[in-house]
Amino acid sequence: MKIVQYNILDGCRTTERYTLLFNWLKQQEYDIAGFNEMNDWTEEEFQREMEKLGMPYTLLYRMESSPYSIGIASKFPIKKVYATNAPPFHHGLLHVKIQQIHFLVTHLSPFESTIREKETAEIADYIQSIHEPLMLMGDLNTLSPLDQDDYLKNNAKEKMIQRKFSNRQHILNGEINYQPMQTLLDAGLHDIGIGESLDHSLPTKIKGEPQDPIYVRIDYMLVNQAMLQLNPKSTIIRDDRVNRISDHYPVQGQFDHY
Repeated sequence: MKIVQYNILDGCRTTERYTLLFNWLKQQEYDIAGFNEMNDWTEEEFQREMEKLGMPYTLLYRMESSPYSIGIASKFPIKKVYATNAPPFHHGLLHVKIQQIHFLVTHLSPFESTIREKETAEIADYIQSIHEPLMLMGDLNTLSPLDQDDYLKNNAKEKMIQRKFSNRQHILNGEINYQPMQTLLDAGLHDIGIGESLDHSLPTKIKGEPQDPIYVRIDYMLVNQAMLQLNPKSTIIRDDRVNRISDHYPVQGQFDHY
C-alpha cells in the first residue's frame, strides 16, 4: 500500500500549482492520499479530481472553525468514524477507517506550542481505545525530540529565537518545546519517518532558494503498535517538482496490504 500526506498550501489554487500537483500525483499512483489546507475545495471538486487519479472514495472535512479543510481519498471505501473541530483543535481531526485500518488526519495549530500540547493530549486520550492498526498523519506543526540532535547541530534554537514567528511557534522558556510530540510518543505512537539524519519537510523552494533556512520536520506519519505488524515506513519526498507545489514537502508512506 502506497500512501501520501500533503499540506498543499492554501488549496493549491493557482493554475500552475494545481496542474503541477495533479501531474505529480498521477505519476505516483497512490492507494490513499491525505491532505491539509484544502482551502475553498468542495466535495464535488475533490471527488472529481481524485477519481481521475484512481481514488474514487473521498471525504472532505470542511470546518466551521477554519478555512483549512482536511481531506482523504482512497482506492478503497472510506468509513467515517469521527470528526471534530471543537477546542482545543485549531483546524480539526478527521478519523476514518479504510481496509480495517484507522486513519486520523489532522493539522495542528501553527501558533504556540502550548496549544499543541492540548491538541496532542486530546489525540493521545482519543486513540487509547483503538487497538486495531492506526496511523495518525498530518502537518503537526511540532518538532520531535527524536530529531533533537540534528536541531542542536543546525543551531535551530538560536535561529528560531531570533525570528518572531518561529520563536512564537516552537520556543517555550528559551528552549524548543518538544512536549506535543512527546505526548504522542508516550501514548504509544511510533514515528516511522525517523532516519539517519533530519528528513526535513520545510522549507521548500516555492519562493526561490531559501535564505539561511531553518530546516524542520513538522509533517509526519505516526502509527500504533498494531500497525507496526504491517512494516510501515515513511519518507519526505523532495524534488524539483514538489519544490514548486507547496511550502511543505509531501510525506510518502508504505506498508503491507492488510
